[in-house]
Amino acid sequence: MVNKKKSHSIQSDKNILVIAGEHSGDLLGADLLQELSILEPEYKFYGIGGEGMIHQGLDSMEELEHLSVIGFSEALKKYSFLKKIFYRVLEETNLRPTKLAILIDYPGFNLRLAKELKQRGIPTVFYVSPQIWAWKFNRIYFIKEQIALMLTLFRFEEEIYTEYGVNAKFVGHPITKRIPEKLKKEPVITEKLPDPHHGYTVGLLPGSRKGEIRRLIDPILGTAALLHEHCKLEKKKVVFLLPNINAKEESFILEKIESLKQIHPDIQIHYLWNASLRVMETSDLLLIASGTATLEGLYFETPMVILYKVSLFTYLLGSLLMRSKFIGLANILSGEEVCREITQNECQPKYIFEEAWKILSNTKLRNKIKGILRDAKERELGTTNASKKAAKEIQSLLRSLSN
Repeated sequence: MVNKKKSHSIQSDKNILVIAGEHSGDLLGADLLQELSILEPEYKFYGIGGEGMIHQGLDSMEELEHLSVIGFSEALKKYSFLKKIFYRVLEETNLRPTKLAILIDYPGFNLRLAKELKQRGIPTVFYVSPQIWAWKFNRIYFIKEQIALMLTLFRFEEEIYTEYGVNAKFVGHPITKRIPEKLKKEPVITEKLPDPHHGYTVGLLPGSRKGEIRRLIDPILGTAALLHEHCKLEKKKVVFLLPNINAKEESFILEKIESLKQIHPDIQIHYLWNASLRVMETSDLLLIASGTATLEGLYFETPMVILYKVSLFTYLLGSLLMRSKFIGLANILSGEEVCREITQNECQPKYIFEEAWKILSNTKLRNKIKGILRDAKERELGTTNASKKAAKEIQSLLRSLSN
């Protein structure tokens, strides 16, 4: 949706350019614009965003979906279109005297835009640090030259930038606000779960994208079968919860579960729709695909075995480019492999089972893991409203520009 209504402040200098290129950025941008409108109501926002940002007053020049790019090949296909959008944004800054630009994530596009904007005398706030700690660390020198203010979601990012002379402020992660809100909307788990003293609840989270689901569903369900048989020998009850948010993969997942039940008729695997946070909150252990979900697992302080299986080309390329020792965000934020990462050829039921049983059978180890995750959560995610803090940092910058 593009907001056709033109701002009345085109000839004013009370314009702020805001660019988000993905739906995650639109969520962040909507919360930020809401807070910024309270602090600085005289400013008008224009740029590119989705329905959330438009609802908060953004005059959007382009449909957000048109900027969304997944993978290298799609980026090549969209290159000429994105180039046109790039120069359209710059032309618009000539029509609307612009006090400041707020660029939200989307680094491939937004970092290049920041350089052009600086040459036009428009300072830039970058909201959500590129993952320089994982790859392309040399970007930090570019950021130091081109970005007036970097707003980071994690505390350790602020520390890295500050060390290299970048004006950076840690504002906290929006997940601390969003998870409690989303949790209220998820269905309550009604399945009967085992008493903690006599059994275990294990969350099975093979991911949300088709590729990762199809790579990880067999290792995860195979591990569930091994845990089920072992718990029978130990006279322990184990219940498995498998949430899903990908409607297109629902029949595939259900067929896999049904096939497993043909072999193990007494296994308790409960399929749940759109209840991943409830599962994370409830489980004693998560068998989980690497990705954003491990950050949610950290929020709930739930022990995890993190699984990562991709094509050989992607894995080899990642191995060459990755700067971080860890794959899972829970481990990156903890600074250690608190949650075991099992990758590629080792991503087999027998190896996953070994780690899973080690955690389930040892209450002291589970509590130790929970403690480390709790410390990382409190240190790295923040406890205040991230959008409000980000808005205050931007307000401070605006006032300094006016002096």
